[in-house]
Amino acid sequence: MITVALIGQPNCGKSTLFNQIAGYKSLAANFPGATVTYTKGTTYIDNELVEVIDLPGTYSLSWYDDAEKETVKALFSMDIDVIVNIVDASMLIRSIELTIELMSLEKSMIVALNMMDEASKKGIEIDVKKLEDILGIKVVPIVAKKGKGIKELLASIKHAKKPRKRCVYKKEAEEKITDLSKCIAENLKDTQWPLKLLSIKAIEGFEPCEKAVMETPCAEMLTKIKKDLDDGMVIINQRHALCMNIFEQSSQVKKTRKKSVESYFDDILMHPIFGYIAMIAIFAGIFYTVFQGGVPIENLVIGLFGDVDNYLSLVIHNQLAFLIAKGAVDGIGAATGIALPYLLPFLFIISFLEDVGYLPRIAYLMDSTMHKMGVHGTSVIPFVAGYGCSVPAIMATRILKSKKEKYITAFLASIVPCSARTTVIMGLAGYFLGYWYVIGLYAFNLLVVLISGMILKKLLPGISPEMIIDIPPYRLPSLKTLLLKTWQKVKDFVYLAVPMLIVGSVILTLISYYHLDVYINDMFKPILQDFLGLPSALGVVLIFGILKKELTLIMLYQALGLSSIAMVSSVMTHTQMLIFTVFVIFYIPCVATIAAINREIGIKGSAFITVGTTVLALVLAYMTKIIFLAL
Repeated sequence: MITVALIGQPNCGKSTLFNQIAGYKSLAANFPGATVTYTKGTTYIDNELVEVIDLPGTYSLSWYDDAEKETVKALFSMDIDVIVNIVDASMLIRSIELTIELMSLEKSMIVALNMMDEASKKGIEIDVKKLEDILGIKVVPIVAKKGKGIKELLASIKHAKKPRKRCVYKKEAEEKITDLSKCIAENLKDTQWPLKLLSIKAIEGFEPCEKAVMETPCAEMLTKIKKDLDDGMVIINQRHALCMNIFEQSSQVKKTRKKSVESYFDDILMHPIFGYIAMIAIFAGIFYTVFQGGVPIENLVIGLFGDVDNYLSLVIHNQLAFLIAKGAVDGIGAATGIALPYLLPFLFIISFLEDVGYLPRIAYLMDSTMHKMGVHGTSVIPFVAGYGCSVPAIMATRILKSKKEKYITAFLASIVPCSARTTVIMGLAGYFLGYWYVIGLYAFNLLVVLISGMILKKLLPGISPEMIIDIPPYRLPSLKTLLLKTWQKVKDFVYLAVPMLIVGSVILTLISYYHLDVYINDMFKPILQDFLGLPSALGVVLIFGILKKELTLIMLYQALGLSSIAMVSSVMTHTQMLIFTVFVIFYIPCVATIAAINREIGIKGSAFITVGTTVLALVLAYMTKIIFLAL
């Protein structure tokens, strides 16, 4: 079996290519750093099984964050037969810097020249054959998002060879690199780094490489060479010049229109005033669309499942058996009639914003605001991902560079309303109070996120990092890609949450049947009834909500002894509904999220977030009670 590694700089279309080759197993987002851990897939080339590995995007083989480190570790620890270096043809000069470094690995290699259509729009014409001759590597032009050139690329993989040439530096630099490489070869036997690459990185001051060489008898030579080559700046400048020469020899730039349509969009979407107005309008439109699209479907399905409940009461005469069957049916009804009508359009729109390239522009707009919270604009990735599911949002914090930033972002991402909390917001506040309350709750959540971040910035030690991010061109994604991405995001709900909704609904039915809920509710009575003014019967609901937030909605009306969600208004006032919704938005993350937090920032971090969010939920719910009772 051939093992192929896909490597490229962030936002080069690498994960999109992976999806074309190996199926939709990696989320391709138009955002630098979206791919954090590598993903494996398989395909066939001439009936031979090929393993394809999608490695995190990296600008070079010097790692400065966890994503880049993951790529370098995989390159040196995995048995890779062929490297496919994905290069953004519209940014060729910058992209081939990584290509030059990869060539020093002396592995079979192919360059996939992606985004040829965008290069053409910029007036860049690349002589692929000339570029291939200069690099000494097979170069295959492709447009990954449209599937163009994929067959040619797969055919080339099987016949991939090591680079025929070496892109060399000037004579003085090459001699010093060679001398250091020889010294390292004699004194450092157990390194995974290719000697030339290790020498270059040590001269440039890359800490892991420099430390390894300084622990050998080559330390004195390295110190002298670093001084002669200006701490590696000579090599870096020559590499930049080499990339420029390669571009000039292989490409031509023709005159294009003075201002593109994309520029007019950016004049508005990235404007210091109109950009925020546009952003608010876009998200307000999203919530309005989701609410208006979900309500009719919800009403239809709830009516259908109400008929099913009536039918069950006629055919099942044993009370316990009827309650179990009804609980299972109600769980299915909650999933299909309340959650999915809201989740599907919401996740589809978020996927569109990812792929079209709008999220980096939000990061640009929000960078100064996020700095006040001790994070930078790149943290918009976990925040926006959190609107789908908190688990990938927490996992996305690994692209962040500082421990302080990870802590703050993990805490804030855990209180962003995920799709499960959205189910509660839409199904309770949206259904009974109206979509303006929904917009108000999301605005209130953003305010709490901002204030919490500012407090955490003061409490936690460390500095706030700076943001360096690419603003990619706008790209219109295909409908197939959007649908597959939406399914990728919603399938966890279908596979995990729906069974838990059914089982949880049945268990709650049994708890109620055997009157066990009385003991659980008595434990929560001082907090729920006395402190927050909510029915004490909701205690058991909040317990199950820790397993899955979706359970809080379906179990709400069961715990209150009602036959459907539509009857909740007969037992709870609008103020109580709002208090309950606010509490659910902020209190303890689900078990899966807690596990993800523990994995990313440790057990202390997960304990801090669990306790912190509970206290925050109690305070905010109590404030809601005081304010709305006073109105």
